[in-house]
Amino acid sequence: MGSRSGKNTLPGACCIFIVLSDLYYSLAQSRAKVNDLLREKFMKPFSLSLLLSFLALFLAGPVVAADEINYNIVNLSVERSRQVENDVMVVVLQTIAEADRAADAARKVNEQQAWADEIIKSVKAVSYRTMQYQTRPLYQNRQITGWSVSQQIRLESSDIEGLTSLVGTLQERLQVSSMQFEISPDRRQKETDALTVEALQAFRDKAGLISQTLGAGDYRLVTISVQENNHPAPLYRVQAEAMAVQAQAPPVVEAGDSAVMVNINGSIQLIF
Repeated sequence: MGSRSGKNTLPGACCIFIVLSDLYYSLAQSRAKVNDLLREKFMKPFSLSLLLSFLALFLAGPVVAADEINYNIVNLSVERSRQVENDVMVVVLQTIAEADRAADAARKVNEQQAWADEIIKSVKAVSYRTMQYQTRPLYQNRQITGWSVSQQIRLESSDIEGLTSLVGTLQERLQVSSMQFEISPDRRQKETDALTVEALQAFRDKAGLISQTLGAGDYRLVTISVQENNHPAPLYRVQAEAMAVQAQAPPVVEAGDSAVMVNINGSIQLIF
């Protein structure tokens, strides 16, 4: 009896196992379909709405920050300047020739220019370059009676005494058109940097004074700008009637000073 009962139990157990396996598989498939449906119906709209929310917050952020600094604003400016001795001399000379024909006038100018070039090249501390070259007709009673040709050269040097002596030599054939004194670039930059530091410190002190006087606990820097304003020495133009006197002796010069200036403009927000 016992052995017959064991044989009948095994096929029944197998059937139950198969049924349970099919049921588990069916449930698994149903669950996967439900998950896909939920993902398709709910996750995409949620992600889009979340993205839009973050975007709205991002765009709103700077607006809020701008609103925070639209009150208790004080505009202020400071200026620092000093007179700096000029250490560069600039001289413009010109040669002029007149003739019945333009070619003859040009030849005379070229000869004088070649003579000047040889003298200038012998002075190492002087830099020079040619400038304006002009040919124009001469009129009398509305008729062309001749031609005038002119050319300018520009001389520059930090050796003011040496350039003055050179100009005296060149005045034998050339005429001084203008003379100016400047600050060398390196010296100007050094002075400007020092003034910038002084101006920024003055701006900070002024901002602190305003904040303290108005009873604010502190201040916040909102905007600031630095401007460099340089004022060179005047340009001296030599009049025609003085050229004859100049041709007799080197010019007497005084380098003088030029103004170097730094302006600081900005705004602060008082914090109470």
